[in-house]
Amino acid sequence: MFTTAQAHRTGMDKSSLARAVADGVALHPMRSLYAVAQVVDATSPMRWHRHLAVGSRLIYPDLMFASVTAVLAHDVAVWGCDLSRPQVLRPISRSTGVRGLRVRPTRGKAVDTPWGPAASPADALVQLAMDYGTEQGVVSADHALHHGVVTTEALAVAVAGVENWPDAHKARSMAALMCGLRESVGESRCGIALELAGIRVTPQVEIRDAFGNLVGRVDFLVDGANVVVEFDGRVKFEDGDPEVLWAEKKREDRLRRLGYTVVRIIWADLERPGVVAAKVRSAIRAAA
Repeated sequence: MFTTAQAHRTGMDKSSLARAVADGVALHPMRSLYAVAQVVDATSPMRWHRHLAVGSRLIYPDLMFASVTAVLAHDVAVWGCDLSRPQVLRPISRSTGVRGLRVRPTRGKAVDTPWGPAASPADALVQLAMDYGTEQGVVSADHALHHGVVTTEALAVAVAGVENWPDAHKARSMAALMCGLRESVGESRCGIALELAGIRVTPQVEIRDAFGNLVGRVDFLVDGANVVVEFDGRVKFEDGDPEVLWAEKKREDRLRRLGYTVVRIIWADLERPGVVAAKVRSAIRAAA
């Protein structure tokens, strides 16, 4: 990444920069910022977002990253967020629109990250929830809690700090629905669907046989029922390894022999409102 001023110092004028962009040698994602096309990876939204974020510091050395950009800077997973524009805070009086960048007034203290100064993990998660939605906030909050990046106490303080802000209800909902025991995006989204449907579950439960031998740790166990809910992201089955498939089949057979009904949730179920709850309720009725 390089700026117009840096290009000028190497002898490139406005017309030569325009030719470089036209020839595909350089990219021009925002005002005063360019990228060497052969070096940067513009095909991955995540990596391109980091290029833009780090490049924006060349233009505004006084910025700190916020919202989804700060969450990524803290190495926390994100899902369902627009990564086309970095989110930053600067010492200005009001928010402003810059092509390729969202700039808002500085609030709170910055902390150091590998990307540069950023909002604290708790503040960043609250900002993300308000910007993109409760479900997106829960996915990232679950990951941050699970990996010890943030605490529930810190998040409670951050949520209280935006009590009267527009969209603060999204941050409050995030705090109510988050759970650090969930281990993936799919598990977080599945947990949200069950919680909103009023189906109480306990995540990451160890199931043992009559002799105390571990049969398996399941994603969710429905409270008060012998119903196991497993999110099947298919990651562990992608290579088609027969041993992996056979081990999973034996594990599920052992659960069934112990009297458990196993419900498998897939990505497509998460995209259809009500499907997750319907499948689990059907299994609860069958188990009863």
